[in-house]
Amino acid sequence: MKILVVGCGSIGRRHVSNAASLAETGVFDLDGDAARACAKENGAETFPSLEAALDWKPGGVVVATPHSSHLRVAKAAVEAGADVLIEKPISDDLAGVAEFLDFAEARNRRVFVVCNMRFHPAVELMKAGLPGIGRRLFARAQYGNYLPDMRKEADYRTLYCSRRETGGGVILDSIHEIDYLSWFFGDVESVCATAATIGGLDIDVEDYAAVNLTHESGVRTEIHLDYLQRHKRRGCEIVGTEGTLVWISEGKNPERCRVRIFPASTGKWETLLSSDGIDETMPYEKLMQSFLDAMEGRSNVLLDGRAAARELGVALAARASAETGKSVRPIFPS
Repeated sequence: MKILVVGCGSIGRRHVSNAASLAETGVFDLDGDAARACAKENGAETFPSLEAALDWKPGGVVVATPHSSHLRVAKAAVEAGADVLIEKPISDDLAGVAEFLDFAEARNRRVFVVCNMRFHPAVELMKAGLPGIGRRLFARAQYGNYLPDMRKEADYRTLYCSRRETGGGVILDSIHEIDYLSWFFGDVESVCATAATIGGLDIDVEDYAAVNLTHESGVRTEIHLDYLQRHKRRGCEIVGTEGTLVWISEGKNPERCRVRIFPASTGKWETLLSSDGIDETMPYEKLMQSFLDAMEGRSNVLLDGRAAARELGVALAARASAETGKSVRPIFPS
């Protein structure tokens, strides 16, 4: 199996490292020096152009470029006969998404989108614990981090997530919360949100958002997102008719993580996970193995292209709601 990774930013380099441990791996980036350095570090091939890289006939292509270029690169990969794994979100705009997915399906090519939080041990435990709390009623999720510290090797103002023209902003960049809540509770039928740029970080996208979702299942969920917290935090609380699930993660390298359940049947808190050092590389490793499994027809929990398009619709509806002050029904590509 050959895997090509397009894009050698921080996440692309991580994908190259994981792919190289499992398959013959190639690398392409418009920055040739970055591609050669990444390839040398991982024993991978490099190429002078995307066309030359695709002529190498990879079975799978990982698209780790800015959001606004995802569909263009992914379509070229599909046209060359490859399955694709696209960094989240699938795009920064719904325009062209349905046509791309139809194009891939017509050629019997698989499309998946990176949502590595599905492989985080806390999210896995929350998913597994849902039957223990009865009928799900509502959930509160949060993610906060300090944007200038997220990529210390670069000026944060030049990153894709800091610029609207490249699909940035905390809502799209942190679509993980929309993903795992949709994975838990099903599709979203309406969105009400507020969002703003309040942190004085010299960026032209939102650095704060509060998003309320109504799922078709009837579950209500609330999401807090920001680029402003000096101490990284992530987590979720889910309340059901028969109990409560709580996940709290704090910090990075190390990430301290706790998952607990309060079943009404016992009336006592039970600890499902307690770690002062979550291995942050493990979800990405499991993600890459799942991509290989998917290409070979084996079971996996990857986010498929159609579901990813629906989640993009939710994220864009959140932006629209924040701009209009009204509840918005997501547009889902057919």
